[in-house]
Amino acid sequence: MTDSTAAEEKSLLVIILDITPSLWGERELMRAANDKKRGASSKRSAGPAILTEVKNSVLAFAGAYACLNRENCLVVICVSGDNCAVVYPRMAALDGMIREPAELGPKIDMRLLHDDLTLGIADLTQRTTSEMQLDLKQEENNSTNIHTDGCAVASGLSLALCCINRFISAFGGGALGSSEKRREDEGVLAMMEGREARQAAEEREMYRRKTGMLTPRILCLQASEDRTRDYNAIMNCTFAAIKGDVVIDGCFIPSGLSHQAKNSIFLEQACDRTGGVYLAPAGAAQVGGALLEVMLTIFLAPISSRKHLNLPALAKVDFRAKCFVTGESVDIANVCNQCLSIFKERPRETCPTCGATVKEARRKITES
Repeated sequence: MTDSTAAEEKSLLVIILDITPSLWGERELMRAANDKKRGASSKRSAGPAILTEVKNSVLAFAGAYACLNRENCLVVICVSGDNCAVVYPRMAALDGMIREPAELGPKIDMRLLHDDLTLGIADLTQRTTSEMQLDLKQEENNSTNIHTDGCAVASGLSLALCCINRFISAFGGGALGSSEKRREDEGVLAMMEGREARQAAEEREMYRRKTGMLTPRILCLQASEDRTRDYNAIMNCTFAAIKGDVVIDGCFIPSGLSHQAKNSIFLEQACDRTGGVYLAPAGAAQVGGALLEVMLTIFLAPISSRKHLNLPALAKVDFRAKCFVTGESVDIANVCNQCLSIFKERPRETCPTCGATVKEARRKITES
């Protein structure tokens, strides 16, 4: 491989990992019970995956990604409940990489990645557990219902875009979305015109390779259900990713229970609009190294090479918004003019999200 070819293939990958402790604790209990039952019949495990397996898959995937090009850069963000943080590289190392663009070379240290990821998961899990205990006490004392479902995937996406913007700026590519060859509203217009997002992503990738810029992309590993109140934030991150030529790939890890989500509609929309790949492996596809196999075969390939691969495509994506209260998909809804929250039924007095006063609509009375 020549130096010019290597320079063309430099990329930046941001991995977002959902480590919500209550969710993974429930799955560990479920996995132990299922394995005991299947083991009595001499059957192999059928999942669901536990956090340790997912972490090991991420480490192996990162090692394979590092082998693609010695100048590839990697950032790992963990999301737990309402918290999110960059766990690799640590703050000092991340600042050093960004302040010294010349040192953006081989920065994926697998031993350091293992230690930082393990320590980061432990710290964030402890912090989230403490906050959940305080919320439960507050809920008991005040008899209020505190939202604890899902995790802050929107915060993780926003933090990932911020990291990408800092890397691109340090590398000399300007801020996200500042490309001269890109129309100012190309991302939004592409969505409105129904343009093929994956083809547009490939064209933007070719432009980055010609200019020698880092090619950024995000891989989101989500296990929690979608939080309906984060819909606007996720869509804003999606629009920002489109404008900044950032591809979002999504891997949703379902638990297999009938009453829990088997899919992430929000993540599916983000992947479809940015030209990324989305997949939700279930059952045995999560255990015994199968999850790593899925990640390597589906999400490892660079954007420029994906047109030569037979990757899973999204045949039908539900782009309907969800009610922020019930979580139901709606065709026609009421929208708060202050925070743009979406409701199936009109709120009576105040907006449940921002607390704005709901006023009665004024109707013009015309004389006949």
